[in-house]
Amino acid sequence: MLKFPRKEKEFNKYLVREYFMCGSVDEVLRKHSYGLPISYANYQRILDKWGIVKAAGPNSKISEVLDFLTKLVEKNVPFEYLYKRMPPSFKTSAATIYRILGYVKEGVTRRIATGLIITSYSSRKKILVGEDISKPRMELGKPFGSISIPMGFSRKVDPREEAILRVLQQEVFTESAIEGGVPDIIPARPKPFMFLDIADVRVEVFHIRLPKRFSKLGGFSSFKLTGFKYLDIEDTKKLEKERQKFRVGVFEAIAGFRKCQGLLNRNLAFNPLQYKSSLNYFLASERGNPFE
Repeated sequence: MLKFPRKEKEFNKYLVREYFMCGSVDEVLRKHSYGLPISYANYQRILDKWGIVKAAGPNSKISEVLDFLTKLVEKNVPFEYLYKRMPPSFKTSAATIYRILGYVKEGVTRRIATGLIITSYSSRKKILVGEDISKPRMELGKPFGSISIPMGFSRKVDPREEAILRVLQQEVFTESAIEGGVPDIIPARPKPFMFLDIADVRVEVFHIRLPKRFSKLGGFSSFKLTGFKYLDIEDTKKLEKERQKFRVGVFEAIAGFRKCQGLLNRNLAFNPLQYKSSLNYFLASERGNPFE
């Protein structure tokens, strides 16, 4: 018989931790063979009580599609050739991927996401990155530990503050969220400095500068990212050398932030920058293979 914390507060923390580890209440219940001593509705109430911003729907499919498209570009093989060699665990239909490819070629985005460029209090040239430790798919060429900025899906109806908080809870301050709340670092009326298209997803990218007391690497925690470090965005030679280690779209997000800082240093006002990932350019046949 499974043993759970006996005290109510500790049990609630346990439930919140399991939620972050599994990604959804359904997955937690499935993990425990539906043996948790709590109903689905009460589980949701506890997450609400803890101030947890729920995940923006099941995003495994779009992640799977991005992995597939990246592999398609890297290998430069026909669509049917790669698709027929996918394992049984690959759930996305060929029709869905074809539809997304069509959207990419037309420049249409259907879903939205939120990305965060987080800098320490001491320097705007050093941004927070981590290694993506979500489940690797080696048959698709998705390595374990791709370099990423904090980034996650959002709902179109989400206030921007809520979308940012979701990413902070899941990818930057997870342990703090479990203990009762993340640091209050979200800017008032946040505005993205760039829009980045990755496949058919438009990512709103925001800049957050951390106060000194929240800048220490030991204060960051997540079940999706690990190995947090500050990356020097001015070291362009190193960035270019390690480009293949970056998660899709991250290199472009860094380039956009560098351009944004250059404009600000010249005291120039500007609208949010608009970028496409190199994957999008290649799939739309506008540029050579970005992975070569």
